[in-house]
Amino acid sequence: MARMTDGAIVREYDDYYKEAYLAWNPFYPLADRDLRFYLGEQWDEQERQKLYEEGRNAYSFNLIRRNINLLTGYQRKHRLSSVVVPTENSDQQSADQLSQLLLYTLNYGEGYKFISEAFGGALKTGFNLLNIWMDYRDDPINGDIKFGREPYNGFIVDPYFTQLDFSDCSYVIKRKYLSPQQAASLLPGQERDIYKLAKQGWSRDDKFTWLPYQTQPNGQVFLAYNEFYKQGWEQVDVIVDNETGEFTEWDGDEDGLAYFLKAYPQLEVIKRPKKYVECNIIVNDQLMRTERNQFGLNEYPFVPLVAIFEPESEFWGLKMQSLIRCQIDPQREANRRRSQMIDILDSSINSGWIAKKSSVINPNSLYKTSQGKVIWKEDDAQPGDIEKIQPAVIPGSSFELQRQFDSDVMTIAGINDANFGITENAQESGIMMMLRQGAAIVNLQDLFDNLRFAQKLISKKALKLIQTWKPEKVERIINQKPTEQFYNRDFIKYDITVQEGVLTDDQRQIYFRQLVDLKQLGVPVTGQMLADAAPLQGKSEYNKQIAQLEKQQAQAQAQEQQVQGQILASQMELNKASSIEKIAGAKERFTRSVANMGLEDSRAADAIDSRASAALDKAKAMKELQSMDDDRLVKYLELISMMEEMGRQKEEQVKQDDVEISARGEMAATSQMPSVPQGNQGVSEGIQQQPTEV
Repeated sequence: MARMTDGAIVREYDDYYKEAYLAWNPFYPLADRDLRFYLGEQWDEQERQKLYEEGRNAYSFNLIRRNINLLTGYQRKHRLSSVVVPTENSDQQSADQLSQLLLYTLNYGEGYKFISEAFGGALKTGFNLLNIWMDYRDDPINGDIKFGREPYNGFIVDPYFTQLDFSDCSYVIKRKYLSPQQAASLLPGQERDIYKLAKQGWSRDDKFTWLPYQTQPNGQVFLAYNEFYKQGWEQVDVIVDNETGEFTEWDGDEDGLAYFLKAYPQLEVIKRPKKYVECNIIVNDQLMRTERNQFGLNEYPFVPLVAIFEPESEFWGLKMQSLIRCQIDPQREANRRRSQMIDILDSSINSGWIAKKSSVINPNSLYKTSQGKVIWKEDDAQPGDIEKIQPAVIPGSSFELQRQFDSDVMTIAGINDANFGITENAQESGIMMMLRQGAAIVNLQDLFDNLRFAQKLISKKALKLIQTWKPEKVERIINQKPTEQFYNRDFIKYDITVQEGVLTDDQRQIYFRQLVDLKQLGVPVTGQMLADAAPLQGKSEYNKQIAQLEKQQAQAQAQEQQVQGQILASQMELNKASSIEKIAGAKERFTRSVANMGLEDSRAADAIDSRASAALDKAKAMKELQSMDDDRLVKYLELISMMEEMGRQKEEQVKQDDVEISARGEMAATSQMPSVPQGNQGVSEGIQQQPTEV
């Protein structure tokens, strides 16, 4: 690819600027107006002149600033850090090292501060750039990563870009006005050329007319420091291993490539497009330097931060807007109505007089509005020659209309009283107030999504710049040697993600916060672990006390466990004795049941003997009956029959009672007999065999 001449690059720079300015020209005056409304300049010159001629004041009651400051203050108070997290089973140690270095970089280079400033600038004007660059002035070997912000009037971009990562943005042109000393510090080795340009002088051109120095120069000698970025694609050689599918880019010469392919015949060379970004530094009208992939990045060293962006709109004055744009009309009407009401109140002090000519001695006294004023009439003045003009009365509807305008400024912007923490319930807790504030900002979530996306992009660029540092600088910052994966570019691309975390001053505080969260979730985290990670003053003394406290707690816990063990052993002995007692009781009841069964047999035998005796007595009686007459015999037989029936009934009752007694004994023995452990199985078997022995 042939290199363009210096003159060709400058001409291309002019052409690109004209092309972009033709499209973006409607945007800049609207963005300037939005910024003026935020600053309190809310009347145009014609309105102000008209009010002046009428003897009225142009009051501005700035409600817009409150709304914008609310959102920027909310973002500053709830800043989120960028944390490197490994994906799946990637190298955790490498991710931790990158996370620590990223936190250091964002803190040292004031990254979070510039992110907040760029977010505020986007809310006020619609468009800002968040810069990242490598400063070699303090560290000429590795460089220090710095951040910055470009306001809306300091850059112009390809008007046809649609992606907020600038992946489809063909060019970006930036300008800032620097002193010769500042410009020379940014271009080491070209100091003489810079000072030569400063001496030659330069007439301001027609570019970036919205910059303050362009419109209001103060006589200082400044140089127009332009950065002309172009994004393009070029074909590069890639070596592919057909057996494994691995590939790598070849950055050597043609002879080396031919030798390499001859040594490894399984390799193949293919062409693929590769993106590059070219940066041309133009001071005034002179090209000073051209860099390919500045700072080692093949992408723009900045990201856009926008408020409202609708790329499908064909009107460049509408597709990019600030949050102020929708609040201008209600703010303007609120100023007008309130100014009119103030005029009415002022005029009620001295609404004026209707007077005939020569009716008063001093006509100037009619213009006085002070208390206790005196107006002297002429001697021949009549009672009706001078009359007081009745002042106008402010309608009650005007106050309601004014409240509506004030409310519209907030409502149209998507903000309500909950965002400000205003509540009708004075007893509401702070937690509930925070929840209400978070819910109230949901309709502004697109603004915060654009912010988080920009922070994620700038964090990834910072990680790529961190990989250009020497191992000595890395070890100096994190007190660890870089891991094997640390300098692998594919590791950043495939194996890690950048996520949001709670912002603290350093990585130790993040680690401490994560330990607290784990402890609240029930994960075993000791007090010593928290003490080691806590960012405390006088930490050594605290560690001694926490170690002593944990030792006492461990001793108390050991004693408690010993007591619990003794109590458990006593309970086991008691349960064992109770089991033996229950077994003995069951055995006694079972024996008693067997004895009851023997008693039943004895009683049955007695019954048999009784029947035998009765039969013998019956035989004797029969012999005696032979000597009785028939009547006596019949009566005697009836008596004997009745006695036999009573005997049988009594015998049956005795048997039934014996069966019931035996059954109750067996049931009691079964229900009260304890379950015998396996070790006491012999005892149980002995009891079961007892009836057989009996």
